Amino acid sequence: MIDLQDGLAVHGVGGQRDRYLPVSTFHAAGQSSLPIDGDVCRLIDGYQGVGIGSLYVADLDGIRYGRWQQSLIETIVHRAPVANDSDRHGTVFLDLGLRAAVAAEGWDWLESLVRSNPRVMVILATECAGDVSLLADVLSRVPRNQVAVSLDYQGGRWLSASTSEEAWFEACRRAAIATVIGLDLASVGGTSVERTLGLCKRVRRQLPQPRYVTGGGVRGASDAQCLLDAGADQLLVASLFAE
Repeated sequence: MIDLQDGLAVHGVGGQRDRYLPVSTFHAAGQSSLPIDGDVCRLIDGYQGVGIGSLYVADLDGIRYGRWQQSLIETIVHRAPVANDSDRHGTVFLDLGLRAAVAAEGWDWLESLVRSNPRVMVILATECAGDVSLLADVLSRVPRNQVAVSLDYQGGRWLSASTSEEAWFEACRRAAIATVIGLDLASVGGTSVERTLGLCKRVRRQLPQPRYVTGGGVRGASDAQCLLDAGADQLLVASLFAE
């Protein structure tokens, strides 16, 4: 998981984005710590070094201000490993903070990126989307198999000022969305997987069919296994390796 802010890889904790600081080091059992100092490419190298092939990229400038870090995102996409199996290895999940106000040139850039890189998975996050009608707009521009919906929460509270989680559950069913992400921002960078586990069970009751991706508070194999047993298909990790 990579959070981008002002051109740097930052360490997300609890969704308190004003307090995010550049990632300082990457560490893994049995390996020397790798200095990162906010360098996105070095962070990707660290993930690849421990066998993590897929990347989840959150453009915080886009999410907060609507300014996409296009050049940096292109660099990440080109640096990510190429998929070599059927298990989404090599996927780049991309959260730009999509909202209705995207300019035409922004859509043009995104469509070109997706066409050129079939492993890019565009995320429509409920935190920013505003209305379920945006899903149809995204699907008219991005192939269905390259679209994921992120269901966003903060401390168990649904994150959307204008739509309900029930409306998004129904929109995902109606559109036959193949990949759904569940995130509780309060768990990001935390030391407990309990809230993430509860969200996993909650979403799976509503959406048992789509591929389910989640993370937050994963600190080891036992946490990961609990989430997999609860219905998760793929896990997001960051604090386990980077700080």
